[in-house]
Amino acid sequence: MTESRRITNLKSGMIKELPFFPNDKQTLLELESQNLNNTLIHYLHWKTRIVPPRPRKIQIAPEVTSDKRWKKLKSGINGLLDKIRNGEDIYPYHSKRAHKNGYTPVQRVKDGEVDSWEDKDQLLNTKGFHHFHLNMNIQSSGLSERTDEVLFSHVSRDTFRAVGIFDHSVFETSDRVGSMPPERARMWELHEKYATFGMEPGSVYITSPIATSGHPIYIVRMCDFYAQIIRENDHKLDDRTFINSLYDQGRLAHPNKFNFEWRMDGLDLGVFDKKTDVYFSFHQGHM
Repeated sequence: MTESRRITNLKSGMIKELPFFPNDKQTLLELESQNLNNTLIHYLHWKTRIVPPRPRKIQIAPEVTSDKRWKKLKSGINGLLDKIRNGEDIYPYHSKRAHKNGYTPVQRVKDGEVDSWEDKDQLLNTKGFHHFHLNMNIQSSGLSERTDEVLFSHVSRDTFRAVGIFDHSVFETSDRVGSMPPERARMWELHEKYATFGMEPGSVYITSPIATSGHPIYIVRMCDFYAQIIRENDHKLDDRTFINSLYDQGRLAHPNKFNFEWRMDGLDLGVFDKKTDVYFSFHQGHM
C-alpha cells in the first residue's frame, strides 16, 4: 500500500528522533524500509522509557523512607519529586541507555553481535519499573551526574509512585547457579508485592507478557491500534467536512485554510494544523 505524504513524514520524524545504533546509513535505510506498524513499535517502545513531563501526584512507598540510604539521598529524591510534581522535564535523570540505545537492527542480535536486550529496558518491560538518577546537577551532555543509587518507580499518566532505592547491582543477572544479587532479589520481592496486591493467596497471575521480539505485548497492540487510527483517518485530513467536525468538537471556529500533519506527543497520537497552530488529540497513551 502506498503511504501518503503525511504518513511518510510521520515515519521520518519518528526515525529522526529515535536514537539508533550503530548510527550509520545502513541502520537508517533499514528503518526507512519498514512499514508504519514496525516504525511505531520501535519508536513507542523507546518512548515508554522516557517519562513525559506533566504534573503528577507523588506517592512514596514505605520501602523508600525506611531504607537506610534515605537520609543520605532524600535531598536528591525530593529534588526529583519536586520536578515531577511541578510537571518539569525529567529527561536528564533517565539512564544513558534510555537516551542512546533506542533501536538496533534485529539482524545484529541474530548474528550474535549484541544481546537481545541491548536496545530494551528489561526491568521496565518485564516488571514495569522506571529508574532515575538522583543528582540534580546537569552536565554539558544534558544528563545529570550519574549516581550509584537509583530510585525505582511506577509511573502512570497522573501518578508517580516511588517504590524503592537500589544500587546498580540490581541490574546484574543471576549467576551460573541461579543466585541473584541481594538488590535484585529485593527488587523481585517488591515487584511481586505490587503485582499481587489485593489478590487472594494462591492466585495465578501473569504480569507484563512479552512478545518473542522482547517488546511488551501492550506496546505491540498499542502500535497496531495507532496504525489503524492513522490509516482510517489520514485521507479525511483533506476533507473539509471532517476538518470542520474536528474544530466543532474543540468549540473552535472553522479555519479558512488548513494543513494537517500527524504528530506524536510523548505516547499520545494526534494531528496538528500548521495553518492555525492547533493540535487535536486522537488518543492518549498510558503515561
